[in-house]
Amino acid sequence: MEPAVFRPVRRGQARLLVLGALGGALVGAVVEIPLLVAALFGAVAAAIATSARHVSGLRVVATAAGLEVRRGEAPLSAPWERLQVGFGRATRPDGGDLQRVAVVAAPDGRSFAFGDFGGLGPCDPVRGADGRPVEVVDLEQAPVLLALLVQRVPAWHVLPSWLVDVAPPPPLDALPPAPEGLPGPGTPAGAPAAAPPHAARPARLGLFAVVAKLGGKLLAGLGKVGAGALKALKGTNLAMAAASAAAYSILFTWQFGVLLLLQLFVHEYGHVHAMRRTGMRVRGMYFIPLLGALAVTDDAFTSRRQQAYVALNGPLWGSLFTLLPLGAWWLTGSHFWAAVAATWAVINLFNLLPITPLDGGRAMSAFANSFSSSLGVAVGVLGLAGAVALGMSMGFSLIWLVALVGAMELVAESQSRAGGRALRLLPEPARFGPAHYQYLRAVVGPPPGGADELGFARQLVRMEQAARVEPMGKWQIVRWGLLYAGLAAGLLAVVYFLSHLPGAGEAASILS
Repeated sequence: MEPAVFRPVRRGQARLLVLGALGGALVGAVVEIPLLVAALFGAVAAAIATSARHVSGLRVVATAAGLEVRRGEAPLSAPWERLQVGFGRATRPDGGDLQRVAVVAAPDGRSFAFGDFGGLGPCDPVRGADGRPVEVVDLEQAPVLLALLVQRVPAWHVLPSWLVDVAPPPPLDALPPAPEGLPGPGTPAGAPAAAPPHAARPARLGLFAVVAKLGGKLLAGLGKVGAGALKALKGTNLAMAAASAAAYSILFTWQFGVLLLLQLFVHEYGHVHAMRRTGMRVRGMYFIPLLGALAVTDDAFTSRRQQAYVALNGPLWGSLFTLLPLGAWWLTGSHFWAAVAATWAVINLFNLLPITPLDGGRAMSAFANSFSSSLGVAVGVLGLAGAVALGMSMGFSLIWLVALVGAMELVAESQSRAGGRALRLLPEPARFGPAHYQYLRAVVGPPPGGADELGFARQLVRMEQAARVEPMGKWQIVRWGLLYAGLAAGLLAVVYFLSHLPGAGEAASILS
């Protein structure tokens, strides 16, 4: 089981990024680099420097065996059962509100104090178990660390009796039987039910009966897809879709603009279809003029396989749909259909780039995080670096926006995964619910009812979802990886073989 790492809250991050951007702009003016590019590089350099300092600084490492506080020359390390936990309040230099703190002490008296400052300033040191002053650290996810201490030390006295005695959820075998007609706990979801006696058929159905049966299933499947597409269309913002069609019509012809919008719809409906098949709730499909479209869900992924399945279904549907204009070009020889096919192929290729939040980035994240969360972060960072290099070499402004959104998503996901690793270390995770964490947050931080309490609740939900995500198996990674590579190779082949034709060559030139 991976260790959980807790670090101090970053302060003044926005100010450092602004200073880095200003410094980069000044350097760019001296060496004659475009102002925007130089400022961006300055901000990225500042972010890398502060991140490296943050990673190499104080950190609290929790494992199944014990707790270790790594800080300079005076580390603290002990098994869980030999730690002691105390609580107190610290004063602030400005005379403001007292800060609630928790103090963890090793058998030799060395102590570590932490709290959740809730955005307030630092506080004065407190006295440790050995009588020495101890600096209070504003720790990320402080309530989660306190939950680990409560269960692992144990220190149940922190919680009131009405929270300690909460019964865990019943086990699966204690659940009531499934209603008649539904599979029970021991029946696979796809297992066929026993046929009634009158349902027996002769063995010699004949070729006509087989074709009729398969045709009926095919028509039924197409009917379900059509009904799902109509349902997705109802959940689409038609005004934004019309604005997108108008924008594309201005850049191209109205026929080409409508066909471009149609490809975006089919691509995003592939995601919607995959979400619904895996039980995810779909909020809607949204078109953004000149930027594309996106399908939004209200749920989080429960497994890495589900993440890859939803991510790759968009390019899969879009790639299969590209066969239509490709066939029209093959039959008619029209350069218009060749241009449509090449453009649709480029759209799906762009989405397969291994950059979060593009589909390829989400698929690569599912593969990498199935090995370890550290590899997932490394792959995400490499993808963002590739996006920056691609934007500089091609002068493609859209890639900068993609990289910015990807960086924000990577930071949020990294924090959620760190909290998820901590929750997986709980011996009895079912013993803790939202009320427990809210109470523990009040023990080491601001009192309940604060303005940031809703943000804490949302972060807790993301951490719990990250803790439950199941990794992909080895052969699942191989199968989905082959699909990813096959889609990319097929789309590249379409663009390559059409690149010599007028219209299609302009789309292919993007990849050169």
